[in-house]
Amino acid sequence: MEVSFIFILLALVFVALTVLSMMGGFSVMMKGDEKSATKSNKFMQKRVLFQALALVCLALAYFTSK
Repeated sequence: MEVSFIFILLALVFVALTVLSMMGGFSVMMKGDEKSATKSNKFMQKRVLFQALALVCLALAYFTSK
């Protein structure tokens, strides 16, 4: 198994986590109570982290391919 393939699989996992955290943030935001703003903010911070990790994995897959 090539190293670039592993990075692509990791990127797909992080993309899925990005989508899930975005959906979680939106669902919490829809509730509209006082605590939902901080919970939604935490979900969106995780979304940004997962997006960054996905981009790093894709870059590593590109640079480790032959």
